Amino acid sequence: MRSTILAQRYAKALFDLAIEMKQIEEVYRDMGLLQVTISESMEFRQFLISPVIKADKKVAVLNALFKGKVAELTQKFFELLAQNRREENLKMIAREFIELYKEFKNITTVNLKTAVPVSDSVKKDILDKLSKYTGGSIDLIEEVDENLIGGFLVNIEETQYDASLLRVFNQLRKEFEVNLYIREI
Repeated sequence: MRSTILAQRYAKALFDLAIEMKQIEEVYRDMGLLQVTISESMEFRQFLISPVIKADKKVAVLNALFKGKVAELTQKFFELLAQNRREENLKMIAREFIELYKEFKNITTVNLKTAVPVSDSVKKDILDKLSKYTGGSIDLIEEVDENLIGGFLVNIEETQYDASLLRVFNQLRKEFEVNLYIREI
């Protein structure tokens, strides 16, 4: 079984169980904590994918790291994965779970790239407009890219809106090149 299909199935099973047990918010927070832990610790990533470390040792380490910090359901899920030798898929499972949660809660992830950091009032205006556009809540991911020169770039699912000065300058450059070419003929 491909690991993405496996991750989707485990995430869906955990998601359904979390809803049934009315622990969806807790497990969502736990998956966020797991993602942060995995992204910030190379040693933890290596630990998860190591085939040499026995399952009982992995269960003990996962318990030591997360016991008391995550819901009991999440802790038991980690143990189940380690016992079944599926712990190397935790990163993908967490990502899939978070996607299921966002879909369930009608939350759209929006990437906003600007040339300079955005003020809180401008950010609020952007969030209000995007909420009206999507009909739900917005999970805004901000990025500063000085190469844009000015303006912004917004990615909403499969749609991109480019209102950057870099795009305008590139468009003008192409038009100048075409005009110069025509004059030379």
